[in-house]
Amino acid sequence: QYRGEEIPDVLTIEAKEAIEGDELEWLRANREDLKAKLLKHGAVLIKGMETSKSGAGFRRVYEALDLDVCLDPIHTSGLRKFAIEQDGIYEEVNKPGLRQHYIGLHNESTTNRTAAFGAFVCFMPATEGGGDFFVADGKKILRDMDTAVLKELYDKKIRISVSNLDFFKPIIQDRGLFGDYDKEVLVPRAKEDLAKAIGDTVAPKFDMDLEMVWGADGANEGYRLQAIELPETPINRHPITKEPVWFCNMHNHSRYLRDNRPCTVPEVGMTETFFGDLSKIPENILEEVDRASRANIVPTPMKEGDVLLVDNYRM
Repeated sequence: QYRGEEIPDVLTIEAKEAIEGDELEWLRANREDLKAKLLKHGAVLIKGMETSKSGAGFRRVYEALDLDVCLDPIHTSGLRKFAIEQDGIYEEVNKPGLRQHYIGLHNESTTNRTAAFGAFVCFMPATEGGGDFFVADGKKILRDMDTAVLKELYDKKIRISVSNLDFFKPIIQDRGLFGDYDKEVLVPRAKEDLAKAIGDTVAPKFDMDLEMVWGADGANEGYRLQAIELPETPINRHPITKEPVWFCNMHNHSRYLRDNRPCTVPEVGMTETFFGDLSKIPENILEEVDRASRANIVPTPMKEGDVLLVDNYRM
């Protein structure tokens, strides 16, 4: 659909050139135009803002734009930290061990959290390298991906595993004490009970639809319990423009692709991707997804006070 269409790039606005007078008044007066530009470009980077150099100022910025404050989908998991709680501002993942790692924002999970637009701000540039913020346009990824790969992914759907729990094996493994009864009855029953208990206590901390599954990736002799998202299509229709867009973080969550990049994520947090029936996705498909994603990555270097407005359903 998009191969004969010119898709606009991320729009950059220099505040000192565009804004005369009060920044907040300018934002209020131009918010509908800015939202229209968001739909057209996918992201708008406003550089050189003064108001947004503090947390309270940034909150005034997104209130001027009439953007809603909402909780992160995994807020209750403890994996997302507030930078300034009273202003509803989260800190992006800030761990030295993840310096070279893609920090995916789970846009595929908006079946539960449905904020159409988001705003990111820079309070202080990274001092030791890393910290780069970049986006990739879902319209362009959809345009550039091989059509046969797209069809197979769309037809079979995608499931993403978000966590691995490996510490149950010593407790429930088959010890052969009662012959086949261990393997056929006791171990399956223990797995079923544990999966239910973990699902009832841990899964609610993530505002995502998760199923607890044993041994989906074949690791740990089948004693690995994985939290896996329900099957979703990797292509979604934008709720406002109604245009189809690539809507999946496979490039970030695929174990095969992660293993080919610098990565120091602990095993418990290593993610994986499957087809909807939990079968393995072939490497050639993963490589094509990675190629189309990387080809459309756009760095957005940010300095203190810079604000990046993002269309969450597209970027």
